[in-house]
Amino acid sequence: MDSNSRQTEVFLTLLMTNQRRINSFILSLVPNFNDADDIMQETITVMWRKFEHFQIGTDFAGWGLKVAYYCILNYRKQKSKDKLVFSENLFQQMKEVAQAKQDQTDERIKHLRRCIGKLKTEDQRFLKARYELDCNARNLALQMNRSIQYIYKHLARIHHTLNRCVKQAVRAREAFE
Repeated sequence: MDSNSRQTEVFLTLLMTNQRRINSFILSLVPNFNDADDIMQETITVMWRKFEHFQIGTDFAGWGLKVAYYCILNYRKQKSKDKLVFSENLFQQMKEVAQAKQDQTDERIKHLRRCIGKLKTEDQRFLKARYELDCNARNLALQMNRSIQYIYKHLARIHHTLNRCVKQAVRAREAFE
């Protein structure tokens, strides 16, 4: 594999892992979905153009959020002639709230991964089949020789267990702060 192919593969892998987070950040600051999509495309384009300057092993998502932020600023500059553009002060407040929410989400995802690791092996396999392999309830029911109602109830129990576990982990962390 040549170095260009390798670089493309690394970029795409990092992007696919972090794209949802970057897009969520953009959507939290841009009121129009079409504009947010355009900004996401611009962000990806800029990231790809500047990828050779990115140091592998550092925070790709953080870098992507900074690129997205500057693309949003550029968007705001272009839209400043419109009457519905937020003031700079309000925009900064929204950015801070969006970043705090993103940090909370990241923390919850870490707790969720730990909580999934605490589940019984069969429940972990069940979740993997449902969400990673995208197997719907009907197919799971057929594979497991169970009713669809059983699948939904089993999923609900697992979700409840995971929700309780994540909430306990968040409360425990808040107690130490």
